[in-house]
Amino acid sequence: MNPEILIYSSDENMTYSELKNLDSEKINISVAQIQKTQEMFEKNGIKACILWESDFHSKFHNILNTPYIVHYIWDISLLDKQILGIVGPRKPSQYSFKVLQNMFESAKNYDFVTISGMAEWVDQLCHSFSIKHKIPTIAVLGWWIYHFLKWPNRYILDTIVWNWGLILSEYKINFAPTKYSFPQRNRIVAGLSDILFLPEAGEKSGSLITAEFAYQQSKKIFVTPNDIFNPTSAWVLQLISDKKAEIVVNFSQFFAENFLKNKGEDDIPKNHLSELENKIFSTLKDKWALDLANLIQETELDADTLMTHLTMLEINNFIYQISPGVYSALLCT
Repeated sequence: MNPEILIYSSDENMTYSELKNLDSEKINISVAQIQKTQEMFEKNGIKACILWESDFHSKFHNILNTPYIVHYIWDISLLDKQILGIVGPRKPSQYSFKVLQNMFESAKNYDFVTISGMAEWVDQLCHSFSIKHKIPTIAVLGWWIYHFLKWPNRYILDTIVWNWGLILSEYKINFAPTKYSFPQRNRIVAGLSDILFLPEAGEKSGSLITAEFAYQQSKKIFVTPNDIFNPTSAWVLQLISDKKAEIVVNFSQFFAENFLKNKGEDDIPKNHLSELENKIFSTLKDKWALDLANLIQETELDADTLMTHLTMLEINNFIYQISPGVYSALLCT
């Protein structure tokens, strides 16, 4: 962990400006406090990257007012994939649920990840439907770790992590959410999205801020036709009228025109796989990801036999390790 990140996180009142102009001789934070912060990061699996370092992902530079430090939990490599942002109001109609349900039913054969802001309803539906359909999802928070630990809906974030997703925040570990932090979070959602989709958006919906950030960056914005008499439709209709968004009426066509397809099991040249290799590959495809102990249980193979075939599957790019000893089927083209 970069020492400057630990120093910044250990001082509740330190600003980015003060961090940039840090004088090592004037640091008033004890070594014990810095060690405590480091232990907090390690205990909760938190990592962080800072603007000028090589591990600061290139997509972070796409964000307006690029964040100086980004904290994250779990799989930062998801940013390498094509990202679909999904945002909407916290009090939508049932129309949003039906639209997203239909959207995700059409998404299963495509290689992408979703991103949203963990707000109630549409944002959380994005994350939940993604997990249900085994699509990795990224949650961008408008707060950070202490609030994550005591938040009533923490289980949603835990589920994202358990399903190989990613949690991001630019805020330090003791930051409480404010009315300003959520619009700031929205610029990150917009900046990381390759495509943004809104099922609904009322006149005062925070998702409009996300849409405006996306529009400023010439990102593609898509919406579905909405009821002109419904208040949650007002700004979607305005986006259409202003020609800032394209209309989606067929999600199969939407995904076919905008996303790459997964290489499904039927597309894998099975003649290149032995019977046992195909058994292992199919198990990983069905289960998304498994560690060695669970693979042994699922395939009923002994450890030596399993490792031999895992090695060959990995060499031939049928599977990969998403973390040491945890394997997943490589379904992407």
